[in-house]
Amino acid sequence: MCCGRSNSQVSTLPQQASIPVSLPSDGTASRSSGPNFQYVGKTALTVVSPLTGKRYRFMQPGERVEVDARDQSWITFVPHLVRVA
Repeated sequence: MCCGRSNSQVSTLPQQASIPVSLPSDGTASRSSGPNFQYVGKTALTVVSPLTGKRYRFMQPGERVEVDARDQSWITFVPHLVRVA
């Protein structure tokens, strides 16, 4: 008994549902894969998303980088980036 109440009177918070997350072999959490973009410029390119704040780094021409699905709509308009399958 605590503070004049019995344990049966103590309210409990409802449990939150958990969403299973698959972990790759390196132990980091992964999201479902987003679209891939290939850099077709002449040098390296770094793009920072104004939506998610994520930084996408293309180290060399021809490099492909997976993009967060939320960033797809604006990154489509970045020069020298082409969506690939």
